Amino acid sequence: MHTPLIAYLVLIIKLQRQIILILLAQLAEIFDHSRLPSADKPVFKRFNQFQVDEKVPLLQADIGSEALDYQLLIAESLEKNGKPILPVRRRKPISFAAQDCPRCSAPQDYLYANNGAGGQLRCKVCQFKFQDGHAEKNKTVALRCPYCQNRLSIHNRRTKFDVWCCYNDKCAFRLGAIAAMSPAEVADFNVHPTAHKVRYTWRTYNFELKGIAPESPIQAPVDLDRIQASPEVLGLVLTYHINYGLSARRTAAIMYDIHGVKISHQTIHNYEMAVAAVVRPFWANYPYALSDQIVGDETYVRVKGKWHYIFYFYDAKCKLILADYVTPNRTTESAVIAINQVLQKMPQIPEKLNFVVDANPIYQVAQIYFAQQGIKFGIHQVVGLENKDEISREYRFLKQTIERLNRSYKENYRSSTGFGSATGSASYTALYSAAYNFLRPHEALHYRIPVELPQLKPFERMPDKWLALIELAQSQLPTAA
Repeated sequence: MHTPLIAYLVLIIKLQRQIILILLAQLAEIFDHSRLPSADKPVFKRFNQFQVDEKVPLLQADIGSEALDYQLLIAESLEKNGKPILPVRRRKPISFAAQDCPRCSAPQDYLYANNGAGGQLRCKVCQFKFQDGHAEKNKTVALRCPYCQNRLSIHNRRTKFDVWCCYNDKCAFRLGAIAAMSPAEVADFNVHPTAHKVRYTWRTYNFELKGIAPESPIQAPVDLDRIQASPEVLGLVLTYHINYGLSARRTAAIMYDIHGVKISHQTIHNYEMAVAAVVRPFWANYPYALSDQIVGDETYVRVKGKWHYIFYFYDAKCKLILADYVTPNRTTESAVIAINQVLQKMPQIPEKLNFVVDANPIYQVAQIYFAQQGIKFGIHQVVGLENKDEISREYRFLKQTIERLNRSYKENYRSSTGFGSATGSASYTALYSAAYNFLRPHEALHYRIPVELPQLKPFERMPDKWLALIELAQSQLPTAA
């Protein structure tokens, strides 16, 4: 008798459960993109599981000085074997780019895919192997393993780099890696061979140094000469927002509550970006007097609700920020850009230049990349939190200085609970670096400023110092012809 009522109640309960699940999903989405400060750090992800092989591959002429002619080779085969070399009989349409053999100029009819979809082509006439679309490159040099002289093959193609690998099973590098394994590792290697790195690998990069010069990445929404605020207001805003680490909203509040100046938090962000666009080139191109104690590290910040990274490089002795690259990617290219910011500040690269960094292998790969460009420096890696090796014991104190810099930055950044845009994070970080180098007294320097600019010495108040720094930076900007 009560069956319809029970069915109706069950239906209501199911609808309620669906509504609750929908609300929970929306709440999770809001929490993931919230700008509220989070007590925990980004989800820990191990560094890319690759090892850097230090030996450079051999660059050898792969074709030889003698130009081969496929027609002569076909004629020789006919004379020797009594039958000509016929074109490839294809079961499927050609899947590679139209090209000739770079060694004997055999047309496409004599080429076939040697390893399926792997991108390696082979000429049926001269048996020459080359990469699809890279015939011109292969006409000049070929990468060969420094241990067995076997030709390296493409293992993976990425957006910014290619991974090359030696597939010779009898390569000395491979045999040595297997011989160094423990019995347990050998047993696991026999079951999961791809879980162990036993082959020589190398990386070639597709980005250029000239494309990552430390020019200001900041595009200002307003010009400083057109802002409505007086210079006094601008100096106060920068002092509260940058030196004292107040958020834009709190800076706007204190400007109204204390000074009676009504200004919106968005206007403060606009002023911040406008000043950063002027000060950033001055900070990046200043002729610093550097020491030999340069250390690098990454720290994390929130940008539009997602974790980004700041690649810092720091002169631990002179207390100077030399690189402050903000990026969503913790990659080799990010490390290269940050190191390049440091190199741009050196009138001449020292012969014994060394960087102290953590155990992230991207710095080793960046070292190899610069070596390919003719720029050489050393890398000292401080591993973990305990001094388990001699390098960590010797250079731990330098690593601690940049950790202190990270904490100082976080103290300023924390009140903003994150940045609303990539431009905002870059502009704030640029102004913080400029203030750190040119305006902020440092305890380790007996409360001297790391770089004491003569143009700023007559001023005692920090707002006036900011205005003098802006005027000095503007005077250094190139004028339009």
